[in-house]
Amino acid sequence: MKRSDAKSKRMQVMLENSATYSDVEFQVGPEGESFFGLKAIYARASEVFSKMFFEAGFREQQATPRVVVKIEDIMPGPFRILHRWVYDMDVTLSSDTIFGVLDAARKYMVEDLELTCRRWIALEARSATGAVGLFCAAVAGQWIPWSQALRARVESFGAAALAACPEAISRLPADAFMSLLTSEDLSVAKEEEIFDAVQGWAAAASERSEDPAAAWQRIAEADVILFHLLDPRFFAEKVVLLGRLTQEQSLSVFVSRAMGDCPARPSSLLARLQLILRDCSYEDTTSIIDSIIELRHEDTYPRTLAHCLVQKALADYEHCSEWVSMWTELWGALRAAGLRDECVRATVDYCQNLFEEEPSPENLVGVWICPHDTLGLVRA
Repeated sequence: MKRSDAKSKRMQVMLENSATYSDVEFQVGPEGESFFGLKAIYARASEVFSKMFFEAGFREQQATPRVVVKIEDIMPGPFRILHRWVYDMDVTLSSDTIFGVLDAARKYMVEDLELTCRRWIALEARSATGAVGLFCAAVAGQWIPWSQALRARVESFGAAALAACPEAISRLPADAFMSLLTSEDLSVAKEEEIFDAVQGWAAAASERSEDPAAAWQRIAEADVILFHLLDPRFFAEKVVLLGRLTQEQSLSVFVSRAMGDCPARPSSLLARLQLILRDCSYEDTTSIIDSIIELRHEDTYPRTLAHCLVQKALADYEHCSEWVSMWTELWGALRAAGLRDECVRATVDYCQNLFEEEPSPENLVGVWICPHDTLGLVRA
């Protein structure tokens, strides 16, 4: 057996019998769940624990055989993962625990665990399912900076991602859910995507201790779904025949459609560019150039285009070279509009800022946070 394996096995024994091999007891959470450990092992994990247990003047240094440390602002689940990490044991992260673990790692300056958590979030948020699950967990746990960062990622994946993740969005409070669906930055290909997302959320109302019918009514009254934009047959089968709306509401939709009073869903330039890029594969990159150029008269076009192009290339980092090649053709097409230099400069500045600026603690993209992003930027 390798020495490292023997050491790992010994640490496992000490963890499993921590009440025996311990000189500190952590009482964690409102109920004070106990976790036993060795001060020296914790001191090895972070400077905070080292000072707490071995620097003169700290109250945790007691003459009793076992020091008691009360931690009321961290829940037992995240602390259990921190506890295993300190003992060099494998840990399993999930969207339900990740923010609590990250908070604990930051509080006690367990830097390697903090970096692992940040990278896990960045990697998980690369997929639509992962981003939606993390966003819903952040909202539920009131991790506000993370919910804001993840909301932007969810909006880039669009309403279709919400419709595909009913279990995750079922936990969203009504206000947060409606705010997301009515955001002008949410990319929406067709109104049926919004309908499907609402249907999944409303069907799970009982899990939130709500009435499904009342949940639907609240959505209908808030104009979250623009029913007049639904396909007529879809509207008849999925809404009218199932009694989703009152007769008066359904009649109003039919009249609006007959009169041609059907305003489009408000959509920002960011949402429209992301929608163009969303479903395009690296093999068809040049096919979307005309659609991108059609939006060139919009305000903030160069900066917003740079953001969308780089984010798409990083998301599909394995084919980053193909996306960058498309940029070259796009610049040529923008030359006639007099926007080539401005767009090139904005894209170069965007990439350079990702390299040079220190990313914020809740940043999902940036060098050294996500290895895939780092490699993608190098390729770009």
